[in-house]
Amino acid sequence: MDLKSHYCKSQVNGTISITTRIVLNDTLKSSLEEGAGELYLTFIPKRCTPEKIAQVASELGEIYALRFKIDFSGYSRGYAYLQYVNTPLKEAALRYLPRRFRQMNLPIRVMTSENNRELVLSRVQSLRPWQVYQEMRKIFPFTILRVYESRPTGQFIYIFRYRNNDTAASAHRRIRNAIRRFGARARISWLCRSHFLSGEKNEHCCRTFQDSLLSKPGIGSYCFTI
Repeated sequence: MDLKSHYCKSQVNGTISITTRIVLNDTLKSSLEEGAGELYLTFIPKRCTPEKIAQVASELGEIYALRFKIDFSGYSRGYAYLQYVNTPLKEAALRYLPRRFRQMNLPIRVMTSENNRELVLSRVQSLRPWQVYQEMRKIFPFTILRVYESRPTGQFIYIFRYRNNDTAASAHRRIRNAIRRFGARARISWLCRSHFLSGEKNEHCCRTFQDSLLSKPGIGSYCFTI
């Protein structure tokens, strides 16, 4: 297959993306953008190219996107994310791709992506929840904010959810660069999907975000969505 005519290639910072040229309906595109059927490829050799990965992966079906991570020298950082337009192909890919890579003497492992897309902001000093909300909107757009108050200390924990793992990674990088806006002790970290505060376990616990609620002192153990 001629990848250049069939797929688009682009690069943003340390990510080379190879994406389909097919026009998808809005429902399918939205699902894929949120990480549906995403695979995680690891142990990619340093000099392996995204084109080689895409060539092998496309043997199974139409690729929606390959996000190939590179270092400052342009070499592989050892991992990538892969999605097919036909998301059920994920299960076949978990069986097929490792065999094909072994045939090519590539030690690449293929597994289901955890699609982690939540970040935790903690140890914020001085700022109230509504101020944190405003500052974070300036840094990088998010889809959901949940705010928890830890009692009896009265400290707030902020959990920000992003559209997918890729946007969360971009947000993580930008927030680290601007972390001092939230105080000298502020910390940003990833929230595992298995954590008890993860949105995967708390989809129905949230109330609709209201400025008036977040601006009030002592909001208790509530969480809010935007």
